[in-house]
Amino acid sequence: MNLKSVMIFDPNDTDEQTVTKFMDWMRDNHSAVGDRNVPNAQETQEYLRRYA
Repeated sequence: MNLKSVMIFDPNDTDEQTVTKFMDWMRDNHSAVGDRNVPNAQETQEYLRRYA
């Protein structure tokens, strides 16, 4: 399962403001983007059949 996270860029921001906002976003959301994988119903059922 691929989780997505979105950041909206403001076209009125300067390049410096955009970079700063992006770096803040990366710092705050980095672990949420790649570290968490929530299984869907089929994956949960397969897991329960295997290990329960």
